[in-house]
Amino acid sequence: MTSCTKCDVHEDMPLTLYRRHTRSCAVRKSRLSARAKRKAMGCDCPIWMYGRTGNTLVPRQSTGFTDLADAESMRDALTAQSKNEKVHGPRIEDCVSKYLASRKHELGEKTCGQFKLHLGRLQDYCERRGVYYMRELTVDLMETFKADGLPDLADTSKSTAVAKLRCFLRDAFRRGWITESLVDRVTAHKAVYEQKEPYSDAEVERILNEALKLNGGSRGYAKQPKTFRLLLELMLETGMRVGDAIRFDPALVHKGEHLWIYTYVPQKHKRTEKPRPIQAYISGPLKQAIDTCEWLSAKLPFFYGFSKNPSYLANEVYERMKTLGTRCDVRDCRPHRLRDTFAVRKLLAGFQLEDVSRLLGHSTVKVTETYYAKWISSRKLRLERLVAESLVNTKGNAHRDRKRGVLAPA
Repeated sequence: MTSCTKCDVHEDMPLTLYRRHTRSCAVRKSRLSARAKRKAMGCDCPIWMYGRTGNTLVPRQSTGFTDLADAESMRDALTAQSKNEKVHGPRIEDCVSKYLASRKHELGEKTCGQFKLHLGRLQDYCERRGVYYMRELTVDLMETFKADGLPDLADTSKSTAVAKLRCFLRDAFRRGWITESLVDRVTAHKAVYEQKEPYSDAEVERILNEALKLNGGSRGYAKQPKTFRLLLELMLETGMRVGDAIRFDPALVHKGEHLWIYTYVPQKHKRTEKPRPIQAYISGPLKQAIDTCEWLSAKLPFFYGFSKNPSYLANEVYERMKTLGTRCDVRDCRPHRLRDTFAVRKLLAGFQLEDVSRLLGHSTVKVTETYYAKWISSRKLRLERLVAESLVNTKGNAHRDRKRGVLAPA
């Protein structure tokens, strides 16, 4: 089967149907001109199409039909869709796909997955209400989606989801998919961030003791409970996130003046920014224990790389700690609370907020303050001292002024 002729698609050419006659077709064997053969529809040869629908080029392609009525229905549907897009903008589904493709190079795998999840929820929500095109989006629809389309999300997760929605709306206006800057009218979701709760000293002791009782595994943490306990101690002593602690590389540790210093690049950072190295400080006993323990791989003590997914082992540590918490009666037992415990311990010991923020690798001090404000005892003590001094000075000044006759006797 071959094409009757090669036809260029001009800008003003409407969507055109034609028969692509087979070698055995009588029309192909006739003496008709090439143009007349394309227009001949009396046979059962496949029907193809080419041309334009509005501003969209439709490349030469098969309709998948041999029946003219079916092919015409397909053409009419494409033409009607083009008219709708001209009035309502492109389809939401197509814009979501284009947006995700354009941001993939700058977003991590996890963040890209979150965008896909939340924008998919928006698309499903709109389709249930008969909204399929971008220019049918309204402020009221977006605000309603925030309230009804994200019902099961925690407050902080909802704030993140709305922020991603607003990023999409901002890009949609920039690229001309919508004619109104909806992002300026759709408000952000203000979340109330809960203050972090650390483990108590007794809970830490129970968790570490229970970690030594892991057994029954053929590989990994269950097979090496002492190594697993050292991983927990490393997070507790340095404040590292679980993903960074798993990739702890003893080769990057060097001797400082008082402690051992481990310099690493955190996994969690914006791909569009140059990652900032963080320094973690490790005591001599912990370093020696890690150096002499049974490592899970040849080069790294806590990582065994049978999985290409970097979050796999972090999830395994999470599940192990959930099990430990159930066994030793510690509620909400998870790796990140070891990081919270590190931060709170340093703040209660009198560390400045800026120093704790640097140890945690936060992008700004504001992030640290958001989560740990109530544990900043040094700030409370400083305010108490200032108020007390002001009261003493006020009484002293009043006594001096009375002696000078400035104030009347008390």
